[in-house]
Amino acid sequence: MLGSVVLLAAAPAAVTGAGSSSAACAATVVHYQPAKHPTLGELPWVLARPEKAAVLAFLLSYQGTLRDGRVNDSDGLVLWRTGEKIVWTVPVGSPTLVAKRLDGPGSFRVPLTAGPDDFVSAPRFPAAGCWRLRLGPASVVARVVPRPAQLACDATPAADQGLTVARPRSSGIAGVFSWRTDDGRLLLYTHGLGPDDVSAKVLWWSRKEGGLFRLTGTRLDGDGVFRQQLQEAGVSSHPAGYRIPFPSIVDVPASGCWLLRLRTRTQAGVLVVIARDR
Repeated sequence: MLGSVVLLAAAPAAVTGAGSSSAACAATVVHYQPAKHPTLGELPWVLARPEKAAVLAFLLSYQGTLRDGRVNDSDGLVLWRTGEKIVWTVPVGSPTLVAKRLDGPGSFRVPLTAGPDDFVSAPRFPAAGCWRLRLGPASVVARVVPRPAQLACDATPAADQGLTVARPRSSGIAGVFSWRTDDGRLLLYTHGLGPDDVSAKVLWWSRKEGGLFRLTGTRLDGDGVFRQQLQEAGVSSHPAGYRIPFPSIVDVPASGCWLLRLRTRTQAGVLVVIARDR
């Protein structure tokens, strides 16, 4: 199962998440490429280290937590203290999850429950901080944060100028947006049309490859999904480090909080946007 997944995950194994509070926690990168799994392949996932241990963790509850800015603005794994559910693909044995805090005292053990899709865990962390989750020789690192008292829509911060880079930043995908909220977060208008009949254009850029660009929008504060397929365009100039442009008019069907999942053949990343009616 891991053959192509491991190749896609050849980005750095750990990164520093956004913000000074996470500077000391090198959390494992979250991936958004489809993984080869019969039922869980579309979920966000992390690859435990060392790779030869062949352990993946599929993040069942992660999409819902991406409304939290601490989660969606981090390249690395950010977990709430409670309410998370993770499925582990473990080659052999009935494993026990061993959690140890790296930036302070604390540890606990959780026997994993066998389910239809490998082994399930719902860890309850005694404190926020930087935690290593170990299964035998394999482990991932997560920054654990308090569960928010009220979940709003902390959309991805817009770049001051130019490109807003999808998370993880190693995805090599970025977009140029026309609008932002008053507090500087990504904003789109519904049905592809903004104030004064201005089209909701977003120019996407890829660092690595052209071909077909897939955009999937999933509403995080209600029901709704939309999909678009984009073709690469010719270019006479490009931003430093980026090669292939994909013009688009993003047609969000309803106002709300939306996760944009962005994919080329080998690249994948996410952004969270607020959508409003004009």
